Amino acid sequence: METLYYCGFNGFKQVPSSANNVTLTSLVPHKSASNTRILDVDICWNYLVVVQDGSGITKYGLVDGKNGSVERLTAPPHVEKIVQLSATPRHLLVCTDNGECWTHEENKGWRKVHVGAEPTPLIHDEDPAAEAINAPNAESADTGCLIDIKPEPAQAESPPKKRLSMDHDVGPGSPSCHVKLVKTSCGDAHNIGLDAQGVAYSLPSPLDFDVFPANAQHRVTDVVCGKEHCLLLTEHGQVYSWGGGSRGQLGHGSLNSEEKPRLITALDGMKIKKIAAGGWHSAVISQFDDLYMFGWNESGQLAQTTNLVRPAECFAAVEKLLMACCTMQPEDTNNPRGDSEDCEVYHKNNEEVQPPLDPEKDALTCYNAATSCNDSQSDLVVVQNIPMLVQIPGKSGEECQALDVSCGSRHTVVLTSGNQLWGFGWNKYGQLGLGHTTSKDAVEKIPLPKGFAKNSVVKMLRCGDWGTAVVISTPPKKS
Repeated sequence: METLYYCGFNGFKQVPSSANNVTLTSLVPHKSASNTRILDVDICWNYLVVVQDGSGITKYGLVDGKNGSVERLTAPPHVEKIVQLSATPRHLLVCTDNGECWTHEENKGWRKVHVGAEPTPLIHDEDPAAEAINAPNAESADTGCLIDIKPEPAQAESPPKKRLSMDHDVGPGSPSCHVKLVKTSCGDAHNIGLDAQGVAYSLPSPLDFDVFPANAQHRVTDVVCGKEHCLLLTEHGQVYSWGGGSRGQLGHGSLNSEEKPRLITALDGMKIKKIAAGGWHSAVISQFDDLYMFGWNESGQLAQTTNLVRPAECFAAVEKLLMACCTMQPEDTNNPRGDSEDCEVYHKNNEEVQPPLDPEKDALTCYNAATSCNDSQSDLVVVQNIPMLVQIPGKSGEECQALDVSCGSRHTVVLTSGNQLWGFGWNKYGQLGLGHTTSKDAVEKIPLPKGFAKNSVVKMLRCGDWGTAVVISTPPKKS
């Protein structure tokens, strides 16, 4: 039997059985999503989404603008089974059992993502059909993407030109170029995927990056997204990162952003087996079960000493805003502004309060990353732009061995040998599962649920924006 447990933000009734509690400070069973095999879970600040074998996809929380909703999504056309998903407040990305990729948006339904290698350019004699295919900014009927091919300058008295056209026989979805996607991950700035052959995609196109050493063969084994940055892991244990780097989350020793995957050289001397990306921080686990972290430490999410007495002003305003939205108290939405603009609150008929689409990202506009580097005058760490080892204070060597790690917006949870859970970082809504709402900048052991038996196993760990989900598998009792 499998049971889903959840702790953290419950302002939109993500756990219907605990609807009266906005904060869930300990792992509680999500009774609506148990007893059947759980294939995947993801958490956004406004809803929890679960994939179950035989039950498909179910969203709990703020759905279609309605608080406390439970929505069971019908499967995409001709799809029998969803095996993996990733979610943002705006959309879902899923993989099916036959390797297809679909995206779902509220009020828009399902749309197939045509994933595949770029069609091979072939040379054809110039003809009207080829002219139409290669017209600048023509919309591809197969992918819905824009094809922008700049025509060559005309030359006087030259023979009829041959031009490049896209050979649709080897395009996405064709028998000769079938792509079977096995994982997706999405953030605010990226939608990425991984296929069964070890090719990574910035959906829908293959991801281009410079491998090290040059010309080596690198099969990608995992991809993950944070809010604005991404990581990928290769079969050789190398980690590449790209995207936004303003809080050191790329691990390159700077706050610069990267347009395409770049090798994290500080990790290149070891083999990495697990990667994770949070809002603006990252985590990896080495082959020796050691945990390394880098990025933003504003709430202690790197388990490094920081100033928890005075959180970022902009995020304090966001917390008040969301609490007002969830408790339907419009008079509480008169929040102090951050250093720049504040988030908007929308009222409908003077009754319903609609929160912003992405409060945390909006709040970052009032946070100056340039002033957040490590303070040489103190031991406080706000930004750690290179990987740093995190010590797990287990009583035995087994408890110190990191097996899995997951990152939320500003918190981190680690699974070690012996089914031990450890948490640190932002804990305003109890997302660390420690039984309180005090943030922690040091590793602290998370009490296991009361129903955890000796033969139970932590099968899955998922941290989302402001919550944590744990799937526990318990063998049936012998008759």
